[in-house]
Parts: sequence; C-alpha cells; structure tokens
Amino acid sequence: MRIFITGATDLVGRELIPTLIRHGHDVIGMARTEAARAMLQAMRATPVSTQGRNVDELAEALAGTQAIIHLATTIPTTDSAVEDEWRPSSEVVKGMLRYLIEASVRSGVRTLVFPSFCGVYGNYGDACITEDTPPNPEPSNQYYLEAEQMLLRATYDRRVAGVTLRMGLIYGADSPRTRGLLYGLRKGQATYTGEGDVIWPLLHVADAATAIRLAAEQSPAGRVFNICDDRPVTQRELYSELARMVGGPPPQPATPIIPGTGPLRFQRLDHSVRMTNWKAKRVLGFKLAYPTFREGYSAVLAELAARGQA
Repeated sequence: MRIFITGATDLVGRELIPTLIRHGHDVIGMARTEAARAMLQAMRATPVSTQGRNVDELAEALAGTQAIIHLATTIPTTDSAVEDEWRPSSEVVKGMLRYLIEASVRSGVRTLVFPSFCGVYGNYGDACITEDTPPNPEPSNQYYLEAEQMLLRATYDRRVAGVTLRMGLIYGADSPRTRGLLYGLRKGQATYTGEGDVIWPLLHVADAATAIRLAAEQSPAGRVFNICDDRPVTQRELYSELARMVGGPPPQPATPIIPGTGPLRFQRLDHSVRMTNWKAKRVLGFKLAYPTFREGYSAVLAELAARGQA
C-alpha cells in the first residue's frame, strides 16, 4: 500500500515511517522544510514539498496512494527537520485536515487516519473511559474534537473512510519532552501537581506507530479507538517510579518555593483520563510491545544509555 503522511518528521512520524516500510508499504511524507525533505529521504520515504494548504498540490501528491495519515500538529517556526521543535497550531490540525479531505475526494483516496488526543474526553475523574464516553474537552483541546467531527461528517457523507485514534500521552527516547522529564527527575527538579493524583493514559511511540499502521491497513470507516497502554498511572506514581529508575530523589509537589517544571511536564492534559484500550485490541488486533510505562521507560533508558545519552 502507498501511504501519504503529514507530520512525517515529528516523534510519531519518525517511528511510523520505518514501521510501515518494514511491513511492505511505500511512504510519501509531506516536507515543509528542506531539512525535513532530507530526513525523509534518509528514512527511504518519498518527500513531497508542500505546506499542505493547496488542495491541487495535495491531490497531485495523493495520486496513486491508498491511505492518508494526518499527524501534523505544528507550524514551521525554524528550518529544523524535527517537527517537535515547531509551534503547535490548531489550524494545522483542523485546516490541513479540511484540505486533505477535499484532496482525497479529488484523487480517489478513501482511507484517512487521524490520530487525535485523549484530552477530548475532558475530566471524568476516576471513571473508566471507553469510546462510548461523551467527549467534553477543555477549551485547549476543543480543536481536536472539531477535527474529529469534521472527519466523521465526511465519512457519513461517503467522501472518505475516516478512522479516529484517540492517543494517550506518547513518550520515547527521541522525544525532547521525555528526555527533559527524565533529566528533571534525575536532578530533583521535576515536581507533580497538587497531590499528584491526576491519572494519565501513556503510550510508547512504538506502540503508537503499530496502532496507526493497523488502522491504515484495515480502514474501519467511521470508527473511533482509544490507543494507550494497559495501565493508566497517576502522575505521582509515574514520577516516583521514574525518579527511582534514573537514580534521582523522590519527587515533590509543586509549591511557591519549588515551582512546577512547566515544559518538563506532559502538556495539554491537566486532568484525569482513565482510558481503556479494549476496543482497539478486539477490533484492530492491537498488541502492545510495552504494556505499561515500566517496560516502556526501561526500553527508553536502555536506548538512551546505548547512545551515551543516559
């Protein structure tokens, strides 16, 4: 299968491209800088230089492809190839999706996979969240829900076959945020909020790539799937266990004397989302390489140590 990816050089894209190639797919990656173009070529993907706002350009790029994966969430603010370093943009998430839908209609591409964000659910406290739980996002995550609804309408209108994946908080050795958190915990600089009892659904980037590949291959039109590991964890437990793993002191709550660590914390999710992955396992055959954060972060630390970055 020939697959077109936006956001191809972000954290998930850099994991997804080799995953797709290993499974026999050809990959076209949207390149918004020359550095991104070079990175895609190095990964054996075919780069297409476009900013994603021109429907004619997109339709031409989509010719001969069978699926689209819309990963892009940031707008270029530097010449870097790494999209994680660019500025988050709700318009890239929604606006580019709108253009992709129109371009897919013109080019005849049916499958469109949209990795959304678990923050669309809002705060349900300790309640177990399935795909049937009504979304109620905070304003900062409203645009993800609006993008989901746009894709669902296009699917109901038979313009595309849209699949939505509500992703947990993704981490990996290539993530600056992950490395920053581990550094902060090692130095005793990372603090948790309040009692640290907010519950997070986590997801290793390799498992994120697996779920996206399965959705693109199977194309279950109109379906929504929660994608996370098997064990949601409180912020306090996560930080405490990671501090132990990196040899740092026990983390403390943020106070006026010990302020919060800001960018070291996972962003955009300040409330609990106790999300389940049962549906993805049952329908997509989703199997986790890293069932909990303990296995996942052990692999991250081993990879960083092998690179001399631990």
